[in-house]
Formats: sequence, C-alpha cells, structure tokens
Amino acid sequence: MHAAPWSLDEFTTDVFDGEVPDPAPAADEAPAVSVDDIAAAYDARLEAECARIEAEAYARGRADAERAAQATLDETLARALTALASATQSVQLHESRWLANAEENIAAMAIIVARHVLQREIQADPSFVADLVASLVEQYPVDQEVTIRLHPDDLAACRSALQQDGGSWRTLRWIADTTIQRGGCLTEGRERIIDGRVDTALERAYRALAGVQA
Repeated sequence: MHAAPWSLDEFTTDVFDGEVPDPAPAADEAPAVSVDDIAAAYDARLEAECARIEAEAYARGRADAERAAQATLDETLARALTALASATQSVQLHESRWLANAEENIAAMAIIVARHVLQREIQADPSFVADLVASLVEQYPVDQEVTIRLHPDDLAACRSALQQDGGSWRTLRWIADTTIQRGGCLTEGRERIIDGRVDTALERAYRALAGVQA
C-alpha cells in the first residue's frame, strides 16, 4: 500500500485569519529631566549638607568653649577660695597683734594732732605757759625754793607773768633749758619734782590711749 503524497493545502491554518491584534499598551513614560534640574537639585542638597555640617561644628565649638571657660572659672574660683581661707586663718592667728597695732596707730595719730593743736595754742597765747608754771608752783610749800626749767623762748614771759601775779614773794630759781620743748616746764623742790613737759604729757596720753605699759 502506497502513501498518498502531501500537499501544501494540508498545512493551511486559520491562525493568521483575521486582523492582527494591537500590541499591549506600554507603561506610562517617565517625564523627561533636564541637566539643569539635576544640577540645581545637587546644589540644593550640597548647600543643606554644608549648613548641617557648619551647624554641628559651631555647636561642638561652642560646647568646647563653654567647657574650657567653666574649667578656667572653676580653677580661678578654687584658687581664690584657697587664698581667702589662708588669709582668714592668718587674720585669726594674728588678730590680737593686729588689733594692738591698730590701737597704737590710732593713739599715735591722736597724739600728733594734739601736739599740733597744742603748739598752735602756745604760739597764739603766751600766757598758756605762765598759767602752767603758776599751777605747778602752787603745789609746793610757800617757804620752799622752787627751780623752774623752761625753754629759753618761754622763760622771760613766764617770769614776768608770775611776778605781776604776786609770785615775787616766793623763792623761784629760773633756768633756761633747751632740752625742754616750748609750752612745757620742769619744776624741782626739796622733796619732789613735777614734770610739766609737753612731750612727757603727750607720751602719758599715748600710753593711756594705746594701752601700752610704761
């Protein structure tokens, strides 16, 4: 039995019959981006990053400066407190001596002022010395000779003043003594010596004010 020969008609098909379908629609295309847009976006991002880095650097620098300043302040304060404590301790240890020195200085200033005022009074009123001599002489018995030592500049005025006041009936011996300051005198009797010198009186006042023992 022989096979029948094939013909091209046997291979015909309806696959290609009719219209060819359209291809599937493509996805939405992305919008076009220009080079300028990319550059602008890059610049903006770069600027923001630079600003962030600068802000962080400023914050770190400020924090470091504040810590350094606080450390310096703490150190300075610690030194000041140490010095104050040392000074307080020193004052407590030497308080009595310093108070004594202060009292002596105040007393010395008072005596300086008193000496200045006294010298002015003596120069303005010569009778000041005469009155002093008369008051001292009256403390001796009337029948006793009294030696009176005065500065030469006071001697003549005092002698004249006492003679005018009736002191001529007493026995008085006048001696000019340059070691005695003006305004003062030193009287001597048989049994006693009365010191009326200015410098001695001021010294006694100084010792009384300053609490200094003789």
